[in-house]
Amino acid sequence: MRWLLILTLFATLSYAQVVAKINGETINKEELLSAFNAYWREIIHLPIAQATKKDLQDFLVEYIRAKIIEQEAKKMGLQVSSRELNEYITRTVGSVSLSPTVRELAKTELLTNKIVDTVAKGVSVSDKEITAYYYLNLRDFKLPSQVLVERYLAEDLDKANEVYYQLTRGLGVPQKGQPMWYSIQTLPEVVKSQLYPYDIGKVSKPINTGSGYLILRIIDRRGGGILPLEEAKPLVREKLLREKRQEVFRRWFQEVLQNYRVEFYFSQL
Repeated sequence: MRWLLILTLFATLSYAQVVAKINGETINKEELLSAFNAYWREIIHLPIAQATKKDLQDFLVEYIRAKIIEQEAKKMGLQVSSRELNEYITRTVGSVSLSPTVRELAKTELLTNKIVDTVAKGVSVSDKEITAYYYLNLRDFKLPSQVLVERYLAEDLDKANEVYYQLTRGLGVPQKGQPMWYSIQTLPEVVKSQLYPYDIGKVSKPINTGSGYLILRIIDRRGGGILPLEEAKPLVREKLLREKRQEVFRRWFQEVLQNYRVEFYFSQL
């Protein structure tokens, strides 16, 4: 009886560590936490102490999804080569020095893309759809007012005032780098207050940067407006195509899930 009690207790404790099941295959808490810690450390780049229970729950759902994707990709004969994986990781993460767990998660993303390419192979976007989307969402194509700004640097206030004096009188002064276009809306408040009302030729008073002084001059301005349809077409086509492909994949995944019995035990987290 004593041994039976011990075995029962052991089985209960073991079961308590199960956080999910896929067609009877169990995912225990130790496996999940190991994967989660690696993901949080190598991809999120934040202290694990900042992770919440909701973060862990969301990761568990994605972890199960990844396992299903891997199984379905195998059935479809889809594979990812080491070269493909390394190139993808280098492009998206910046380093191939990742743990096996995180590499597997990255591999799943590539397999997902390949599945999308397969199930959404015939998806396309017509010019009529692009035109309709453009006119129904014109505010999405509004261009902000911008100013072309020259930058001038000075080591101290005396030199900065001298530069300011010369610029306001149209005298030539060596500038720092090439002029750049800036959206008026996104300019820092200190710059906005100095350049308002953003007329061509407007010069800012010296702005203390902590390591010197910055003087700005507006040399051109272009008003806001709506991005023309012809220029917007490639952007709209890409957006609509991506949305259509994602919808096809979503429907495909919902159908695939009918073949899986998935159970989550969030209370064990």
